[in-house]
Amino acid sequence: MNLGRAVDDWGDYVTRHKLKVAIVGGLVATHVTTNLGMWYHGIGLPDLNFNILNGYLVFGNAGMDPAGMSDPVWLTLFGGVVHYAMGVSFALIYAFGIYPLIPIANTIRGNFIKAFIWGLILATLSAVWWINLFPNLAGPGTSAGIFMTNLGADWWKWLVAVYLWHLVYAFNLGSFFQPKDVPA
Repeated sequence: MNLGRAVDDWGDYVTRHKLKVAIVGGLVATHVTTNLGMWYHGIGLPDLNFNILNGYLVFGNAGMDPAGMSDPVWLTLFGGVVHYAMGVSFALIYAFGIYPLIPIANTIRGNFIKAFIWGLILATLSAVWWINLFPNLAGPGTSAGIFMTNLGADWWKWLVAVYLWHLVYAFNLGSFFQPKDVPA
């Protein structure tokens, strides 16, 4: 099979089936990124387990109060459901809301650039807002801070981990979501 033809056929398929591809792309991107984030210690970064963190939010225990839900299995299970739903939701927002607004050509390179822009937006939202929903990450009563500056001397490693996490998500989403320009 000709690789150029396969890429062209995939672009045609995505153009006709954006919803399906965005959902599957969101699931795959979330899955790959989530699993990679749990192994960041291998490259000297802190591990990111968004499944369990989202579990704390699901059970109303964002403060990680010892009296709150603390079973890691339930936190991971329900947090994972929320986490994957968010990954798919962000893929749908990207495919139908953000992607069409970015004035870059719908080429393979252009589609990856659009996805990386989305990944940077998500990483910034996470580093500035989302992670601060957990008020005790940096100690009792102390949030991570904007761009995680309250996380001690290695705060920058957390920031790099969060940005890397979202760029890997963007790469995987961009690998799937490769529509062509639709003639007027």
